[in-house]
Amino acid sequence: MLEIVLTGTGSPIPNANRAGPSTLVKAGDTHVLVDCGRGVVMRMAAAGSMPPFLAAVLITHLHSDHITDVNDIITTHWVLSQGNATLKVYGPPGTAEFVRRQLHALEFDVGYRIAHHDALTKGPQVDV
Repeated sequence: MLEIVLTGTGSPIPNANRAGPSTLVKAGDTHVLVDCGRGVVMRMAAAGSMPPFLAAVLITHLHSDHITDVNDIITTHWVLSQGNATLKVYGPPGTAEFVRRQLHALEFDVGYRIAHHDALTKGPQVDV
């Protein structure tokens, strides 16, 4: 069964009733997230999914409203999978550099979590 969930239909302008652009595609146990707009993890939870369930993330383009919560997807995927899963990310040219910069921005948080949570022994694993 294929299910497409519009997890966010907003724009760069904040709107309390609309999360940023993102779409969750569920085909059986395979979940793919298209774009990572503002509030996507909360909307995924409401749709019965969470980042560890993701087979992949597809970024359509690098506009801010489509990528603001990539770091939340990375962090939540890492923490909830207890560091035992690799997040696959696909996107246009520049995506690998963007993800590297997100991981760099998360270094202090990653260090703290590794120091204080026995299950986490290495940082997030992301394959772009």
